[in-house]
Amino acid sequence: MRTRRLMAGVLIILMIFGLLSCRGRRYHGGENTNHFEFMFEGMERSYELYVPNRLRPNPGVLFVLHGGGGDPEKMMGLTYGAFDELADRHGFLVVYPAGVENQWNDGREIPESKAHSEKLNDTGFLLAIQDRLKKDYGISRTYFTGISNGGFMSFRMGCEHPDRVDGIAPVTANLSVYLQDRCNPRGVPILLMNGTEDPLVPYDGGYVEVLGKKRGAIRSTDDSIRRWLTANGCAVPADLNSALAETIDEKDDETVARVLRFPCSVNVELIRIEGGGHTWPSGRPYLFEFLVGRVSQEIDASSRIVQFFGLDG
Repeated sequence: MRTRRLMAGVLIILMIFGLLSCRGRRYHGGENTNHFEFMFEGMERSYELYVPNRLRPNPGVLFVLHGGGGDPEKMMGLTYGAFDELADRHGFLVVYPAGVENQWNDGREIPESKAHSEKLNDTGFLLAIQDRLKKDYGISRTYFTGISNGGFMSFRMGCEHPDRVDGIAPVTANLSVYLQDRCNPRGVPILLMNGTEDPLVPYDGGYVEVLGKKRGAIRSTDDSIRRWLTANGCAVPADLNSALAETIDEKDDETVARVLRFPCSVNVELIRIEGGGHTWPSGRPYLFEFLVGRVSQEIDASSRIVQFFGLDG
């Protein structure tokens, strides 16, 4: 009897994870999505590329990086394919790269992750894709966004390669302690979106924690913004709330979006989702709320990111 109960419990868990996986994969690319593979530093790496029918001359390109445990298809599903729809409307390219074993080496110390333990050159991999797109499409501007592990990786690209990055938009991520002293994002605009009730990546800094395991030390959201302002020679207000530019509280009874814009030589913007969790605003709920927190409906993160980067102009 005990064995049967155990097997039933395992089956239920598997069914739940199967359903959750399906929830994140309903959109997995359109007819204009193409899969590419190439050898990079002895490993076969891959990415998905969305090319709209009406592509602008010398287009911009948006790299969309999946979270830890994710993949390009899940990232497409998480956003309901919004970036592809926006690319159709505005004529830019969208790239969904794949991390090794579903992880990015974003600079944190995570022994359980091959990307981290083997210190894979993921920045080089992403720049290699950029080089291919410059050759094939003559791209003019390159932007990075992503959730969680993909957001941390976006931070790393902006910190270490400001000459190759025209802007970043991390979601549910902060500047890691590893990067804080080597981060020189001179000239790189940033849009940072974080929830104050994120159970995995604490808004006020500390350690990323998943299933009771610590996965790297991080700075607070406010400190991440302060670092960006300082690196660009801009004044850092004693109270970041003095930069409050917009409050959005219309669609969601349980979250409020506060938009803070800072006077700076580059665009620096923070969207603080009060009550928001480890989720993509207006995205698909990929896990139960008690595990990852609330999905805010106050703003559409995908549209906001495209607008911030000027890809809609």
